[in-house]
Amino acid sequence: MNRAGILPRRYAKALFLVGSDRGILDKIQEDWALFVHTLKEKPDFYHFFVSPEVSRREKEEKIEELFGDIFSNVFYNFLLVILKNQRQNVILEIAEAFNVEVDQSVNRTKAVVTSAVELPAELRTQIQQQLSKDLNKEIILVTQRDPTLIGGIRIMVEGKVIDGSIKGKLRMMRDFLMQKPEERMN
Repeated sequence: MNRAGILPRRYAKALFLVGSDRGILDKIQEDWALFVHTLKEKPDFYHFFVSPEVSRREKEEKIEELFGDIFSNVFYNFLLVILKNQRQNVILEIAEAFNVEVDQSVNRTKAVVTSAVELPAELRTQIQQQLSKDLNKEIILVTQRDPTLIGGIRIMVEGKVIDGSIKGKLRMMRDFLMQKPEERMN
């Protein structure tokens, strides 16, 4: 496991445990959503927040100015710890890891379904219900379009890929045909 993946999970886990102990996970999720939205929608603020050229003090003052009356004390102090430890460059990864922690705690997971065309609502519901039944978890279904798949769908869930796309089938066929004849027999 690389360091880039471990650090965000450690920070996320720590925040999750504190939020869980204090019964404020919902509020912390709201705080995260607002903060991440701001980082993504305001590129100038994102660069300000992650820039090593901007002093920690300036960042703390800006966070206080923008969010001081909005964020919970736990989340606000968490951001100060992030700045103190100079981990702001992995803030989005920490946010994602925090959401994974919350999802795991309530037996929920995200599934990404990619298709060449937009899937009808009925099919999305069927996929969601089947995955929920197979994994025994609540499924958050995220759909994406990728015309290069040609047809079919590709599902990514819990680190696994179920590739039922035409592109995937053609790739498997190509790989099979590229093998030497003696390898194909095995």
